[in-house]
Amino acid sequence: MNAETDETGTRQENTLEHLAALAETGRDEDVKEAVTSLHPADVAELINLLERFEIKSRIFRILAPDVAPSVLSLVSPLARKEIVQDLSVDHLRQILEELDSDDAADLLGSLPKERAQSILAGLPGPLSARIQQLLRYPADTAGGLMQAEYAAVLEGATVEEAVEIVRTLAEAVSNIHNVFVVDHRFHLLGVLPLARLILARAGETVDAVMDRQVVSVTVDTDQEEVAQLFRKYDLLSLPVTDPRGALLGRITVDDVVDVLEEEASEDFAKLSGLGQEEPIFDSPGRTIRRRLPWLGLNLVTTSISASVIGLFQGTIETIAIAAALMTIVAAQGGNAGVQTLTVMVRGLALGQITLVHARGILIKELVVACGNGLALGLAAGISGFLFHRNALLSVVLGLALLINYLVAALVASLIPLTLHRLRADPAVASSVFVTACTDLCGFFAFLGLLSVGLHYFG
Repeated sequence: MNAETDETGTRQENTLEHLAALAETGRDEDVKEAVTSLHPADVAELINLLERFEIKSRIFRILAPDVAPSVLSLVSPLARKEIVQDLSVDHLRQILEELDSDDAADLLGSLPKERAQSILAGLPGPLSARIQQLLRYPADTAGGLMQAEYAAVLEGATVEEAVEIVRTLAEAVSNIHNVFVVDHRFHLLGVLPLARLILARAGETVDAVMDRQVVSVTVDTDQEEVAQLFRKYDLLSLPVTDPRGALLGRITVDDVVDVLEEEASEDFAKLSGLGQEEPIFDSPGRTIRRRLPWLGLNLVTTSISASVIGLFQGTIETIAIAAALMTIVAAQGGNAGVQTLTVMVRGLALGQITLVHARGILIKELVVACGNGLALGLAAGISGFLFHRNALLSVVLGLALLINYLVAALVASLIPLTLHRLRADPAVASSVFVTACTDLCGFFAFLGLLSVGLHYFG
């Protein structure tokens, strides 16, 4: 099955690359005929493959009116920005009327304020109101993720009535997974999965067959917590309420997939010292401004580490090879620290690690560091003796490695836990501080032990 899937994916990729080549050479009619058989996601991928924005815009214009809105919601942010700036206000209004309210709000939110207001003014009143409501919520909250379209019935309604409501809403509300049961003030009372609704007897009330233990979120819930709820309860959709429990909208699983990808990319970027996810095709100026502060901080921390080396200049002059061996200690500690840090940040992000687990995790990481340190310290010591025939240097190398592995485990565990306790993002530049600590302690441990050894045994 995996081989078949890979083969299908390869064929699809080759097809899109072929179509991109046709588009680049101006053979729009051939492209137009070919894309009619493609899924909107594949058409979006085709547009992403194109290099010049005028070609992206030209290919988008040849799409069928019922396909274009879905494609625009699926292309990359950069491609969407390039396409949208070339569309008229009337064309954008037509597209927005076909999109779900959450996708429409995302599209409008990416436009300049004046243009967005102009487009909103021409939309039908109810749609304009729904989109404006969604735009009020921060993009990284449940309110920013939710769509205002959903299926709901009043308590006391029969199953037959609920089924008829679902049929009526089928065109206006896409992907109905659950029917929400509300009271006359629209407070959420229960959730009725669509499969259960279809199988229930027509004369039963929805109150008798609905789930009363409802998993829901308020509009200000962080998107990371929303994603954790989807994963924990294996949800397809999640109701969103105001602080008083009144139903406002729903979040569907396709939006959460995007959140998971976004959060993973964001954490990776922060661990790399970028602070936030960096667009691949961002301008050089913005890229420099984003990277420069963290590189500057790294310069400061490495300068501090270099100052430690200066304290032991005499030791290095006595045994010149120490200058090379001390980098092994620092590098190994840094690598071990990043391993622990990656596990910690991922565990905190997924909600698998809490402060309750801190002591147990710290002990486990120290035991692992001790085991790795003893094994690799012994190996490095023996190798050092075989190469350099210096027993003192070999013993110091092994002990320094063990010490730095323990330091790496300690700081890489405590830094993210401390930041989490302070309600700060544990991914932000943690790797810079962990590497700084392991460099500093690695140099100090190796050169300090070597200096003491030379003093007493040299």
